[in-house]
Amino acid sequence: MATVHDSYFGAADESTYGTAVVTTKFFEFTDEGIEGKYERIDSEAIRAGTRVLRSDRFAPNAKGAEGDVKMEVLSGGFDFWLKHMMGGLVAGAPSGGFTTYTATLGDLNGKSFTAQVGRVDNTGAKIPFTYQGGKVKEWELANAVDELLNLTVTCDFAKETIGAGSGAYAVATPAYVANTKLFSFGGGTVTVGGSAFDIGDFSLKASNGLKDDRYFIRNNGMKSEPLESELRKYEWSIKGEFSGTAQANRVAAAIASGAVANITVLWDGPDGSQFKVEMPFARFDEGPVTVGGLEVVEHDLSGIAMTDGTASPVTITYKAIS
Repeated sequence: MATVHDSYFGAADESTYGTAVVTTKFFEFTDEGIEGKYERIDSEAIRAGTRVLRSDRFAPNAKGAEGDVKMEVLSGGFDFWLKHMMGGLVAGAPSGGFTTYTATLGDLNGKSFTAQVGRVDNTGAKIPFTYQGGKVKEWELANAVDELLNLTVTCDFAKETIGAGSGAYAVATPAYVANTKLFSFGGGTVTVGGSAFDIGDFSLKASNGLKDDRYFIRNNGMKSEPLESELRKYEWSIKGEFSGTAQANRVAAAIASGAVANITVLWDGPDGSQFKVEMPFARFDEGPVTVGGLEVVEHDLSGIAMTDGTASPVTITYKAIS
């Protein structure tokens, strides 16, 4: 009998937006909240003697699905997500059992995926929920002391299909990348403006600025592929201790260049893998210094990642097992 321990989450790149494919890549996950969205279009007509909406006077209106998936970043397989998070992804030549992927700001158009979540009901039946036309709307990388590096992706989908069918809708058989390892806080290093800076908490939140309501009058009812319609936004935060005036002066800088510095966060994996986030033009927007009782004075800093017009605002370098 299947149990919740048999739940799974898989995905695969689509060739055409909204056309489901068999999921071939599977990811360990800690939490998922993907939900189908269903509306009703009610009649507003007057009919003699009718004081309550009739049961045959509304039309179902499926509006796709959306939700978060939270995963612990592993030393293999996560190049799949980097492409859908950033748009640009280049793979280096395999060397010594590893392949290095470099993700930068790039075009998200034409990049979509099918996802399938295996959920187990209270009778032990494993029921697939298949989601086609997947796009990453938002994402967050986060790590703190005593924790693992986590990735949360907020996804939008064109359609939800409930239950087993054939092909892309059949119950999947999960298979995972072998011999992967975790990235923990103990393998992390942080530099700000080229100097080491000890922190206890890191977060980078991104919004891809997608217009995800591109519905038109047509017989399949599915929306067109979400397109970028707003500037992308990358919001970072780091929490450390007050260690001098360098960071406070960046927040208080009188000229724009003084409020910007490079932030690099690197995690070394126990197997030789690496995961690095670099923001060459991180703007320091907030960073108050206050005394909160008889404690070491903390320094929480936050801002946004920017570009000089040439460099990617965020570059993620991922050395993964081949």
